[in-house]
Amino acid sequence: MSAPVVTAPTPVPNGHIDAATLRNATLDIPAWPADNVQGPSGALRFRDGEVVLDEQQVPSGQPPHAAVILILSVTYGDVDGDGSDETIAVVGCLIEGGAKQVIAFDRDASGKIVTLGRITGTTGTVRDIRDDSPRVARDGLVTVRVGDYQRCCADRTPQIWQKRGYRWRNGAFEQVSGPTRMPAGTHVTETRLTTSGVKLTTGDDGYRYGTLSVQVEHLWGAHPEKLALSFGLPAGVERSGSGWPAVTKAGDGFTVTVDGPPAGATATYRFAFRQRNVTTPGELTVDESASPLISEAIPWNNTVTAKF
Repeated sequence: MSAPVVTAPTPVPNGHIDAATLRNATLDIPAWPADNVQGPSGALRFRDGEVVLDEQQVPSGQPPHAAVILILSVTYGDVDGDGSDETIAVVGCLIEGGAKQVIAFDRDASGKIVTLGRITGTTGTVRDIRDDSPRVARDGLVTVRVGDYQRCCADRTPQIWQKRGYRWRNGAFEQVSGPTRMPAGTHVTETRLTTSGVKLTTGDDGYRYGTLSVQVEHLWGAHPEKLALSFGLPAGVERSGSGWPAVTKAGDGFTVTVDGPPAGATATYRFAFRQRNVTTPGELTVDESASPLISEAIPWNNTVTAKF
């Protein structure tokens, strides 16, 4: 009788990638959230922990393009239960602030660094991740501290922080513990400003006349009772009619204060303008902010440009 054949167990790849190696590797970066600072994804070659990007201009009201992608922190733990550590990194797509992702990296059987998956990222009401917060428990639970607002420069807006837990299940990470929603708070709001162009009709007094409609939608967070709308006008354009709110001059433009939209709803505001027939049509800009000021969770969707 022949002896049974003993098959050696397949060795588990070591996913514990030291920080220096990770910071100088080609990494497969998942796509950045659509509602945050944008940058390239896919296979990116890092040098000393960064990928420097060329400057790109984007239309008004759209997420800006990043200047750099950075590896912000690295930690380790066995997240998939294979008996070997994986590498957990916080990666930022940044200007001064910007988008962040917590990503798990591993090695395949050949030793190549591969991306296991994105654990979480800054999207929706989650606008920041503490760089040094990811921790991996012995049972593979990954905990991360997420915030409702991302400070920049000298900003001291109070932030709400939550501890959330994620686990590798069925080929992806899913949240399994901690809060799933951000409370409204009183220091952070999210409103969005939109508008269409101004169609001018010619009068018999040497002017063209038109009405600008702007819409402000309150999406989440604190509810602004009042809004400050600031206008920048092209040459030859001026206010028309008597239905304007009180106007405050500021430099080359002016500001009006209006009632804010209902909580979770949209309000439309209409303003009349005129332009001399001899003037070339141009562009008008509108900025909106809460009055008194409340910090905006997403800072780039509060300015629009309207064509005449």
